[in-house]
Amino acid sequence: MVISGISVCYEGNHGQPLPARLGLRLNGGKRIRAETCDAFRACVAAPINRAGMSVKDRSRRNVLIGASIFAALSLAGLLPTMCAMRQIRTKSTMAETSRPKRPPGQAKPLLEEDIAPVLARLDAWYAAHLPPDKYVFNPPATDAQLDAFERLIGLKMPRAYRDLYRWHDGENDDRRGHIYGHPLLPLHQAGAQWKAWVDVLADFGGNRYEIPGGAWPEHAVDPAYINPRWIPLTHDGSGNHIGLDFDPWPSGHVGQVILFGRDEDVKAVLAESVGKFLEWIAGLLESGNFRLEAAEEPVLRRFRLKAPPSNDFHEGARSLLGAPGPFL
Repeated sequence: MVISGISVCYEGNHGQPLPARLGLRLNGGKRIRAETCDAFRACVAAPINRAGMSVKDRSRRNVLIGASIFAALSLAGLLPTMCAMRQIRTKSTMAETSRPKRPPGQAKPLLEEDIAPVLARLDAWYAAHLPPDKYVFNPPATDAQLDAFERLIGLKMPRAYRDLYRWHDGENDDRRGHIYGHPLLPLHQAGAQWKAWVDVLADFGGNRYEIPGGAWPEHAVDPAYINPRWIPLTHDGSGNHIGLDFDPWPSGHVGQVILFGRDEDVKAVLAESVGKFLEWIAGLLESGNFRLEAAEEPVLRRFRLKAPPSNDFHEGARSLLGAPGPFL
């Protein structure tokens, strides 16, 4: 197996990632996923535009090359399980970067909102357009499950978040998600992914700026690589998320919805709150901005934006909002 020039994107079963010790690509631009700590499943996906990283992009992620080589050997069957990656503690070879200075001031407060009307709109649209045998939500989460999730992450979640999960405890299909193909994470998966990011932050010695980042709009989001107060709401199968931000910078809102993750160097605000995000999604769908059938070639997701005609919702969302691309 050729080791040179590769890095491996690892995820646990149903997208439970080891988010930052992951990721670059095989030679030729193809990505490998390996699923579960019990048995590996390596699948090579077609290259996607957002994966076309520059040399600079790749070099920044090569700070974790030791873990990448370990992962490659695991895929080759030379090491017992992916779980052993948790024992690796790599040190950055990058020059020390200065921490960005947080501007003075306080972020705007959390929005209190009733999301029942927008959930009803989504229910109606999904029932009319998505095959019910393929797009399947989980049953509602219980208050006990929500309370346990809050204890895990150490945050009291807003009413809108709890109402969202009382609607459905996410979904399990990582290719037929209801958010333009991206699944709403069940609470246990959201917790597992959050914990994985916290573990990576520990690997970085607590330095959330170990890998430089940016923010859009400026001073609305912490330009960190990792922030333990970012809570995953969805995943894209490659270590990237739509999530809630409970540590915004002064131009942002507490509880705003952002893009963050392995490939999201420039964090972007999608909406001021969970409710505003769901209203934006409902509006896009109701206006006809969707595709359910792709071209003949195999694709990861068949539920996608019509305009801009992006195969990746994160990329399309940035374009719709006028945000910059994900890489610095």
